[in-house]
Amino acid sequence: MILNARCVQILNMLLSSSTHVTTDKLAQSMQVSKRTVYYDMQKINDWLRSQGFSPLKHVRDLGFYLDDQAKKKISAALQTMQPIRHYEYSSDERKAWIGLLIFIRSGRIFLHDLLEKLQVSRSTLLNDVKKLKSEWQLFQLELAFHRKQGYFVIGEEKQKRKAIVHYAAQILATVGYERLCSELLGGHILPVKNIIRQSETFSAIRYTNDVIHTLTVYLSIFLKRWIRGKYIQMDEQEKEVLQSTREYKTAHHIITQIENVFQVDVPQDEICYLTTYLLGSRVTDDKQIDQNNEIATLKQIIKNMVDDFQKYACVQFKHREELEKNLLIHMKPAYYRLKYGLHLQNELTQSVKANYHDIFTLTKKVVHHVENVVGQSVGDDEIAYIAMHFGGWLDREGVSVPTRKKALIVCESGIGTSRILQKQIEELLSTVDVIDIISAREYKAYSLEHVDFVVTTIPLEPRDIPVYIVRPILTAADKMLLLRETNGLSETRTLSVEALLEIVKRHATIINEKALVQELHEYISQSKRKEILKKPMLKDLLTKQCIQFVEEVGDWKEAIALAAKPLLDGGYITNAYIQAMIDNVKKLGPYIVITPGVALPHARPEQGVRKIGMSFLRIKNGCLFSEKEEHRVYILIVLAAIDNETHLKALSQLTKLLSNKENMHVLFSTNSIEEVLTLIEAYSY
Repeated sequence: MILNARCVQILNMLLSSSTHVTTDKLAQSMQVSKRTVYYDMQKINDWLRSQGFSPLKHVRDLGFYLDDQAKKKISAALQTMQPIRHYEYSSDERKAWIGLLIFIRSGRIFLHDLLEKLQVSRSTLLNDVKKLKSEWQLFQLELAFHRKQGYFVIGEEKQKRKAIVHYAAQILATVGYERLCSELLGGHILPVKNIIRQSETFSAIRYTNDVIHTLTVYLSIFLKRWIRGKYIQMDEQEKEVLQSTREYKTAHHIITQIENVFQVDVPQDEICYLTTYLLGSRVTDDKQIDQNNEIATLKQIIKNMVDDFQKYACVQFKHREELEKNLLIHMKPAYYRLKYGLHLQNELTQSVKANYHDIFTLTKKVVHHVENVVGQSVGDDEIAYIAMHFGGWLDREGVSVPTRKKALIVCESGIGTSRILQKQIEELLSTVDVIDIISAREYKAYSLEHVDFVVTTIPLEPRDIPVYIVRPILTAADKMLLLRETNGLSETRTLSVEALLEIVKRHATIINEKALVQELHEYISQSKRKEILKKPMLKDLLTKQCIQFVEEVGDWKEAIALAAKPLLDGGYITNAYIQAMIDNVKKLGPYIVITPGVALPHARPEQGVRKIGMSFLRIKNGCLFSEKEEHRVYILIVLAAIDNETHLKALSQLTKLLSNKENMHVLFSTNSIEEVLTLIEAYSY
């Protein structure tokens, strides 16, 4: 049994968590469905058993966890496990390893060297090499091969360094610092790390731990290239600017120490190149920031960002000057990373996007001030760091961002016009975010689950949310419409029986006013109840008390009665509903067998349903619902619906669950209620 990269990441999340981790949180962090997380958990449990460990513990509604004793043992196993036995590299990881092995080689690298390292088939490795050749075109590099020289890279050293940093960051994110160092860099690591640590005393700047690790890895790799005489060349004008910074003095100190320890000569261009990394490195403490033209520009960028953030978030920072000073410390490294094209890996990006979506979205709206200056787009990893800073400051001041609405633009007149419309809407409606721009054809199949309203420039078929037709360039009337309607999206109109009665009196003769008033009150009351009623999910209906396992039953009628018993005992249905389900099968045949081995008995709501519910019965030996073997049923899921709509969400989730063969295998073979509940949980979203 081997683990893939995602399974290792999930396991590491559980090892580092002091509390339970929910399936939702894991799905959001991994950017996968809850169903995928469920299968990953099965793989992890299989691996844990193969290593002699107990499987992950799971508490319904709380999530998965490991106790402290298990964490220690599993952490030790992960640190020492051999990749060829326990860990399966993904295609991207293999490409990263191939690239780094070629870049840091001290001798020739042939296919058999890569095969020995990665332990995959020859065809798989050749396919990875082919993909890598194509990928390196983005770095303006060419991967070449000579039968005597082996694999080598053609291109400028600056571009090679970009590729090195890209792949090193990728490996660091998946296998970690210790593993990368032990497998790739050997004895260089500790002296280089000590030199970087000692430079903090020299410069009075404190770097974060992850910066120490990444700088150690990058410098160790660069050192291997310096030993082979592979040096970078910097622009003369850029060097002049970099030499005026205090980071250059720190870089000079580090390089001098490396020259002394490793007996190598390093040119000045490499000192300037290291300076760009130090400028882009996050720090924990920096009491003095150089005052130059670029810092003045950065201060103006931050001022503009804070202006826009306050406008879009509808907040006012009480201590704005202090906020801007703190942002300067955090934004200075980000500014230089963007300017020099340095890669940043933020492990918290997905968590920020999932748990602080509104703040992330607001930050994404304001980073264009940085993009306009550096001429580079700001990636999600950088946005997440800035969003964390804004979010932390909001918490510090006790300020909350008002609930934001999400709009969808449907426009057929071109992306340019659509962007203009987006800008107008977001400037007009400060608490609205445009989440997507699509065509009319895409709109038909587009999920509106997380959309509050649609703005369109063309007529559309009505759906479940408000649709506002406007012109591509908003007129005063369009603006008034959007302001009036969107501000009232969350409001509900209260119907007055008295007002309705007055309208009826003007147009009709009332025979029994008292009876009419009573019926109107009942009708409005029912309508209100339906409006506020939420459609339950599958996990809300199929609960622990409603799941049963038996070896066998007498016949199909007994099977239906037994399957429905939890609902009868709980007051969800009456005996009449059970009889109605049996009568339906007698009259219509085994129509309730919805998929091989599974039946869904049900009847009409008025035939004895008191409240919505579901129940589950697994019959180990099965039960025939006709003379044909194809109608042998092993699982009965009884549905008690109160109307034609409320149960649809849960039924849709059930359909997805049953459409997967692996799920069916679990349901047919398990004797564990918890296993069934875990599977139900995975589809309840």
